[in-house]
Amino acid sequence: MEPQRTDEPTWASLSTREKVSAALGMTGLGIGILAALAMMMLAGVLAVAFLSSNLIEADGTSSLVWAVLLCLPCGLLATVFTTPVRLALGLAGISGKSKRCADMAVSATTTFLGALLVESFTPGLHVDHPWLPALLATLLVALVNLVINYVERRKGNGNGDTR
Repeated sequence: MEPQRTDEPTWASLSTREKVSAALGMTGLGIGILAALAMMMLAGVLAVAFLSSNLIEADGTSSLVWAVLLCLPCGLLATVFTTPVRLALGLAGISGKSKRCADMAVSATTTFLGALLVESFTPGLHVDHPWLPALLATLLVALVNLVINYVERRKGNGNGDTR
């Protein structure tokens, strides 16, 4: 015997007050997610600036804010440059571990290129050897990805999920 389903209310069946409440809740959720992402980006920029302090000279804290704001457009521009390589690898017919390694290499290249673009386009930021902080940013992103994958694997194994 199937349990009886309760029908969820549709948007049209909600009152004006419920619609406003739902809209405000979703707006707050969206702003919260954007704020969390901005804080993560700011933490990454500050980490690279701190670890490369002898190579990076900023005119002020506004330069670091500009660097955070430019991360998305520069990352998108770097993706435009590396997408043909990613598509060619997809069409090459390689599979398994080789394809995964090639995809990780293209991803690291995209991150490296994006960091170089952020360094060159950020106003008030002067970098002596731009490839060193870009390499550091790439390694930090790779490290964060490894930690996230490790936590997801542990979480999956704890729930009885076999991945």
